Parts: sequence; structure tokens; C-alpha cells
Amino acid sequence: MFTTKARSTCYMEELMALPYSAVSKGKGFVQSCRAAQGTSRDDIMALQRKKLGKTHDSLFKKALPFVLITLAAWSLHAAPRAAYATEGGGSTYPMGVNTVLPAIMPDLGKTELLNYLADIPLTSLNDSHGRHSPEAFGGNLFAFAPRLLHTWNFALGDFHFSTGLSPVFQRKYVSVGGQNSYTFNMSSFDLQALYVTWSKGDLHLLFGQDFWFPGSSYNHSDFSNVTATRVTFMEEGAVTWTPGNWEFSLENTVQMSTRNRDTGYHDGTLFNMDYGISYRPFPKLRKLQFGVNGNWAYQTSNDTLNGQRYMDGYKLRNFTIGPQIVYDFSPGTAVVLKWQHALDARNTIGGDRYWVEFALPIHLFD
Repeated sequence: MFTTKARSTCYMEELMALPYSAVSKGKGFVQSCRAAQGTSRDDIMALQRKKLGKTHDSLFKKALPFVLITLAAWSLHAAPRAAYATEGGGSTYPMGVNTVLPAIMPDLGKTELLNYLADIPLTSLNDSHGRHSPEAFGGNLFAFAPRLLHTWNFALGDFHFSTGLSPVFQRKYVSVGGQNSYTFNMSSFDLQALYVTWSKGDLHLLFGQDFWFPGSSYNHSDFSNVTATRVTFMEEGAVTWTPGNWEFSLENTVQMSTRNRDTGYHDGTLFNMDYGISYRPFPKLRKLQFGVNGNWAYQTSNDTLNGQRYMDGYKLRNFTIGPQIVYDFSPGTAVVLKWQHALDARNTIGGDRYWVEFALPIHLFD
């Protein structure tokens, strides 16, 4: 049987993978757990099968009057993480980040620097039924992800083309069973290879392909790793409709990952939808907008470990909602403040997520 220390170490390893998206499951890595007082692999696997406690840019995107772009992750996966599609409890993509103008990119030939910050208290670790884990723990996850977006000075009719780059940095603190762990590192790197956008009046559409790469090396002896040796492929589709003083936005992503070569873990396919509805109530203060935002996530296929289904499949479920405030300082410069509370969190961290997002125009290619 596990000693108390060994159990705590494995539990902390589960928390190590909490991503900047704040949608993190409590999946432990076998390698780190094996270091717990010489515990055998068989004991660790037995404990993992018993544990069901686990946990499940906004980038500012440019509109003519302002740019608000959507979590890191995310890693903010967004910001922080050992994030992969779902291993370790999270999404490589920072779910809940793209809630303001997700289908709007910079103008032709223009470049924007987008910045996302997320703060996530680690207060409740939920199982596959949404119940809190009986083991007490605490901690905090903070992430920062700068993002460079450029729209190429080329068009095909009404279609425009953009490319982006975004490193994700994470700081994670976890305390479980009297043991503490602190990590700060680059968790992932997001290459937004191509975004294709189309606009007609108040309607804006976006389709794109992202590639997420590991940001740093994996340490087998450290239960606070914030990265993973895998690549995540993410298809992206967004719509923004801005009739009058209103904004309605949806950002849909599908994540598929390669097998983690360090742990033998392979994530199931994960669908996520970020949403935002906002309104400008003051005719004389049109720079200010209030709204509601959040995300809904659903994992469609099982996670596997060394080719076998992991526990009950470890499928992530998550629904969050909360208020957001947007202020447009000038064209291309804006800030977003938002809070999201988890109403449904299965195989993920519950509780709250706090975001600060802002955008600035730059002139690298002018």
C-alpha cells in the first residue's frame, strides 16, 4: 500500500499538469509517482485507477476601432501548464480566452501585439461526477502569453490571410499533504500557421490551423512540470456578428494531440466553444462595453495510457460563465477584464478564472 507521503506525491503530480486554460484534470504521470518513496509501478497504477479526482488568446483580435484578441494556453494553456489536450487535466488551448471579436484579425499589412494574463486559484479538484476530491490541496496558477499577429498585404476577393506566434509562460504553485512545489517556465509555443478571414457588413468569419509545441523539457523527478513532449493540432473556426451596439461571438476549436513520449499518455479529441455576448449601453461612451462570457468543453473520445483506455476514459466536461468588460482606448488598443465561474466541472479544476487581456498595434512591417 502507499504511504501517506507517496499518495500525496502522486496527487501533486496530478496537479502539475494544470494549464493556463484553467481547465485541468487530475491525471498523474506514472514517472513522477514512481519516485514516491520507491513505490512500485503496479501500486501507482492501482492508485491511479482508484482516483477519480481530477480536474477538467482572450486574445484581442483587431476590429477597425479596436483589437481584442483572445487562454494558454494556456497553457495562459493558456497561461501555464503541462498541458496537452487533456492529460494532466487541461487543454493546450486556453479555453475561455476567445470571447471578444474572435473572428476579427488586423487590417491588411498590419500587426498587433496581443497579451493575455490569467490567474487561477486551485481550490477544488473534481471527479467524473463533478464531486470534489476528499484530499485537501491548494495552490495557484498564473500565466502570461504575448501573441504577435500579422495580416499579410494580400487578398483574394474578400478573403484575408493572417499568421501568428505565441509563447506561453506559466507559474504554478501547489501544496498537498504538507509538500509544496513551485515552477516557472515556458510551457508551450503556439504557431498559428494560417488564419483565413471573410467579412460582409457586420458578419465576420474565421477559419484557421494552429500547431502547439512543447516549450521546455520534461523533468521526470519534478511533479510541477508545466510542459509535455507532445504536439497538438488544433482546428479553429469563429464567427463574430456586430449589429448596432451588440456583439455576438463564438470561437470553436477541436484539439488532437500526438502521444506523449515521456508518459505514454494519449489524449482524446477535445471540442471547446468560447462564447461572448456584449452590449454598449452608453451612446456618449461607445468605447465601453459590458457582457457575459465563458466556455463549454466536451471530450469526445477516451484518453489512453500505453494503448489502453485510462480509467473510465477521463473525459473532460466543463461549462463556465461570468461577466466581462471591454474598453477601447483607440483603434488597435483595448483592454478586457473578465471573470469565469465553473458551473459544471468534471475531471477538471472547478472554481474561478480571472483574465486581463490587452492589445497594442506595432509597426514591424510598416
